[in-house]
Amino acid sequence: MKKPHILIYLSDQHSPIFSGWGAVPVETPNLDKLREEGTNFTESYTSCPLCVPARMSMLSAKLPSKTGVYSNFDTLADTTPTFLHPFAAAGYETVLIGRMHFIGQDQRHGFTKRLVGDITPVTWNRPGEALAEERGVFKDCFMDTCCTDVMGGGESPVLHYDEAVVEAAFEYLSQEHEKPQLIVVGTYGPHYPYVAPKELYLKYLDRVTVPESFETDMPMNRLLEEKKKDRSFDAVGARQAIAAYCGMIEHMDGQIGRIRAAFSAYCKRSDHSSIFCYLSDHGDQVGENRLYGKQTFFEKSAKIPFLFAGDGIGSARNVSAPVSIMDLGPTMCELAGVDFSVETDGVSLAKVLNKVEEPDYERAVISQFMSGNFNESRCYGIMVRKGHYKYISYHGYESEDMLFDLDKDSKEKTNLNHKYSELSGKLKNIALSIADPRQEEKSSMEHWQMYKWMMAWERETGMNDGERWSKNPATARDLPEVR
Repeated sequence: MKKPHILIYLSDQHSPIFSGWGAVPVETPNLDKLREEGTNFTESYTSCPLCVPARMSMLSAKLPSKTGVYSNFDTLADTTPTFLHPFAAAGYETVLIGRMHFIGQDQRHGFTKRLVGDITPVTWNRPGEALAEERGVFKDCFMDTCCTDVMGGGESPVLHYDEAVVEAAFEYLSQEHEKPQLIVVGTYGPHYPYVAPKELYLKYLDRVTVPESFETDMPMNRLLEEKKKDRSFDAVGARQAIAAYCGMIEHMDGQIGRIRAAFSAYCKRSDHSSIFCYLSDHGDQVGENRLYGKQTFFEKSAKIPFLFAGDGIGSARNVSAPVSIMDLGPTMCELAGVDFSVETDGVSLAKVLNKVEEPDYERAVISQFMSGNFNESRCYGIMVRKGHYKYISYHGYESEDMLFDLDKDSKEKTNLNHKYSELSGKLKNIALSIADPRQEEKSSMEHWQMYKWMMAWERETGMNDGERWSKNPATARDLPEVR
């Protein structure tokens, strides 16, 4: 029996709250079709609301406290198996087309082939001069502290990079390949800079409104309040960011449609069954609570889209049981009959997709984060989603723990931590059973020392920047046409 072809479309920073079925309406006809023809896990969460930790956790199916990766200046040990390794051992071609945010010499971690490269640095040292030349006015807009500096409609490095990735995927799927395929198409949008194609930006600028929490004080702790400092806020800029973000999502939806059609045609030509999955690594606050980017456990940052379609997968299903980004690997392995017999924090959803088992509505889904930069002290945070409650705690700020009833309070307006102290205590015990906050902070500081050594080693031995995408055209280095 032929093994199924698999294609995983992995975007960056897409909150499903911005979609055809989300609270913020965006026209996503291709994702809507994927929902109609497959299964949508509506309560899916990242294991860390930050790019590299989330992606390394996704690949290994282990929490950040197990991988040790909490920052974007880190990576998996090359001896840590990802779910790509057993697929390669089972005879699959494991193909990465575009982004995965690998750092250092190992740019594969189980992939047997890579097309295009990554839009962000692939080395321990940032090639600052090259990035400044290639990105122009956008050089600082890839960071959350500067992400609202340039917004509007027109060209951007992100739009050009994603088009290069999609074109490479389209070309690859037009060819014939001997082995069964596991393909990951990794794009960067709708990650800031907040610039969408002109017509889409103007379309949403007429539609979007500023979040209620932009003008109203919401439950927060002192640590998150610090993120608001040194940034100016105004309603006009907030609308511009949301309009661009929505426009980027609709633009990406069109690319997903193209790739899914090409993948279906490839599977039909090669007479294989197929599995298609769409997800993102985390979301984006986009002005919610006057915060931009990720790095929080609030819904817009921590929740991710997680949709499956294909042979044997139930159609037109919305599953509301909490699930994790770490479930991707175990699920794909079971669906393809590939052995991934290592201890994981993710679980297989294959039997749920095949309607053999009921979802686990009582599962506790975990997300972890480490605040602090470089030589500063660290602060470990954890989220526990269980049932319709979400518990958030930061080490050293326990008096400001948060508890939300997401069934009644999807916008997280009311902190129930003190009102439901017994429930908070139970969820706190789950959190403490996962990891010791002090030990995680100590380990994170040790990883920062490792990062400094790797930088020094790389400076001495030479920096191999060959797998970084550097082809941003000159037309996408200036201010967007519409601002």
